Amino acid sequence: MTNETAIEEQRDDTERKRRLALLKAVGWDRLPPEQRDLAVAISTKYELDPILRHVVIVDGKPFITRDALLFIAHRSGQFDGIEISRPVLVGDYWEAEATVYRKDMTHPFTYYGRYPAKGKNTAYAPEMAIKVAESMALRRAFNVAAPVIEERWDRDLPEPPVAPQTLAERVAQKRTVLAANHEDVPLGGHMGARLPTPAQVEDGEPELLGDPMSEADSASLPGLCMAEDTALDTGPCDQPAGHFGPHKNSGGVWPNR
Repeated sequence: MTNETAIEEQRDDTERKRRLALLKAVGWDRLPPEQRDLAVAISTKYELDPILRHVVIVDGKPFITRDALLFIAHRSGQFDGIEISRPVLVGDYWEAEATVYRKDMTHPFTYYGRYPAKGKNTAYAPEMAIKVAESMALRRAFNVAAPVIEERWDRDLPEPPVAPQTLAERVAQKRTVLAANHEDVPLGGHMGARLPTPAQVEDGEPELLGDPMSEADSASLPGLCMAEDTALDTGPCDQPAGHFGPHKNSGGVWPNR
């Protein structure tokens, strides 16, 4: 091995160690290779510094930040300032407007941004609206195609309240699942019964769901088990709604199927 080859290999090893240290510093060493390579490619394309959080990973996807856009703008030598309007509350959103000027263009780039007043960052919602507006205007003024994290303000929207399902709605959902899977096999302990329709539940007929019927559910669904006896012509089961175990009536006992 020549001295030149040894020196080159030492340089390569040093570069690999430096790269690994950088990846560990920003937490990218734990990413899947394809996500890490994409984040590195974006950083290289725009000559950004991940340590300064110019590039961040959210939900497995790389995004650049407002600070990265400002870095790109100042580095260009064409950045001629930015004007920001005072944030105002409009309905459920804080709104602001940003205007970016370039020395080599006669017309500025103006864009507005908004942020939910009851978003996850409620305490700084007005400032977040400014950041969104700045990001939108800077991105267009300096032709940055990479996605910007501040534009994803919709991820900070509060989760809508989920109304509890009624018994009829739960039964309808179960029936939909069965139909989608092309299944005609009933659920629950009544293996000889058919899943009732929501209308039957509303009328007080038994619910046949996959989980044991709660005491409250049983109380709300008075009546008898409506399983059909296909083995003996003895009519429906006269066990209480929600029972488990064999079906039974005056003609005898038969197992759940």
